[in-house]
Amino acid sequence: MVRSFITSTLSMLATLAIAYGIDQWIYYQQRIARQRSNFQQPYIWIIIGGLILLVAWMALGWFVLVKSRRIFAVSVIYVLVGLLAFIWFPLELGSVFWITHLYLFSNFVYNLQYSGLFIAALGVLTILIPKTNPT
Repeated sequence: MVRSFITSTLSMLATLAIAYGIDQWIYYQQRIARQRSNFQQPYIWIIIGGLILLVAWMALGWFVLVKSRRIFAVSVIYVLVGLLAFIWFPLELGSVFWITHLYLFSNFVYNLQYSGLFIAALGVLTILIPKTNPT
């Protein structure tokens, strides 16, 4: 039970770290594209980053829904952390220190927010789906 709790939490954090890393990589690629006036390259990285994130989401969903035990505390943690990751950007804008995060005002999608929404939905699914397979 403790092992399932730890691995579920670590896999959630790894997915969020992958999404954040993809966001940062796309941001730096857009900065390079502005300097070189080559605006096709960031779109290629957005597609590749989306595919990498899709693989991470599928692996996380398979692990949480099929392989791990469905612990209620893990589900609540998934919902809370997922919603926090989803609304983090609006919270930063309401903060006093929003001026330090002006690099976020670019025109790419935020994979971290989408990952937070996916993790929150996965947490709700683990609460709603029964623990045993009915077949």
